[in-house]
Amino acid sequence: MRVIVLGGMGLTGRCAVFDLINNEKIDEITVGDISKTVDFNDKRVKYVKLDVSNHEELVKTLRGNDVLINAVQYYHNIGIMKAALEAKIPYIDFGGLHHVTLEQMNLDQDFKNQGILAIIGMGAQPGISNIMASYAASRLDKIDEIFIRDAWADKTNYSKLFFTWSPSTLFDELTLPAIHYANGYVQSEPFSSPEEYDFGWEIGKVKIFRSIHSEIATLPSSFAEKGIKYVEWKEGSADIEKMKFLTDIGFGKREKMTVDGKEIVPRDFLFQILGSQGMLIPPQEVQVRDYEVTVVEARGTDDGRPKNVKISAYFKFDEKWKVSASQKEVGVPGSIVAQMIMNGVIKGKGVKPPEQIVPTKQFFSELSKRDIKIKVEEKYDIN
Repeated sequence: MRVIVLGGMGLTGRCAVFDLINNEKIDEITVGDISKTVDFNDKRVKYVKLDVSNHEELVKTLRGNDVLINAVQYYHNIGIMKAALEAKIPYIDFGGLHHVTLEQMNLDQDFKNQGILAIIGMGAQPGISNIMASYAASRLDKIDEIFIRDAWADKTNYSKLFFTWSPSTLFDELTLPAIHYANGYVQSEPFSSPEEYDFGWEIGKVKIFRSIHSEIATLPSSFAEKGIKYVEWKEGSADIEKMKFLTDIGFGKREKMTVDGKEIVPRDFLFQILGSQGMLIPPQEVQVRDYEVTVVEARGTDDGRPKNVKISAYFKFDEKWKVSASQKEVGVPGSIVAQMIMNGVIKGKGVKPPEQIVPTKQFFSELSKRDIKIKVEEKYDIN
């Protein structure tokens, strides 16, 4: 078995590689990235210097592999999917932040024509959250509402600001209009509709907000036959409003502006300033100690009785891999599903979100082996 991980040197991609290494049946793991920053200490791992915007070189590199995990910034998803089509290789990515996700679904017939499977948004949120929603949906005859709530807490002994996943994606969530589903897509201001929610564990009570997210792009259509009317995503952390302040004063902008006769992109300028001060990603010698909890709550009826299904996922940092919770939780699901494809557990063709094709109980079992906890609560309304 041969697998290739694009962006495998990145914060989340490296976790997919770490997890794949644990499977002794995999013969070769190719890591394609712009530069080599991690030594995986496994002879099966082969590094290839690669710019994914070079289509011909990308197709050439993909050929001969059994599955592709795309851990590159989601802006490149469409181009990489088209390369996967040409190379005739099954495809997995970690998310498209709603709008790109919808574009990716438009490639469904192209993948069907080639007899190839693409599973999109197979990270944590989206990914694990979608499969949690799928399990909840299986416990209801009809679904009225699905609420997805997510929060994280960082207890690292490190005084400087840092990001444990793509800052570009985070800033997109902070600046693009939020989207929820209420019998149709509804836009609102980013980080609006605040709510305090108790996540328990190390997280506790956190103020969370609406933002743009990929689950909203697929869950309504996936569960349309069960009459779903409402789907919402909210997220937050103790420090998220500091990030929101930076975007509110203009540092989230991606459009060029002129300052003293020189053109700059405010977001790029900010990231360069942070990077120059060691405030973009944590130093390798620092063990990030963070926690995250995702809660998916589905409300509807079962045998005509009102019922609530609540599923929680608990994530924590990994000292063995020296990675954060947010890195591990995104990279590991892609690895699990890649192995399911190579083992023949998951079969199919076309472009699928996780809730439509990943077997829930087997997937949850694999998560538990990796110290990712899933808790299920089901309650009937007795009134």
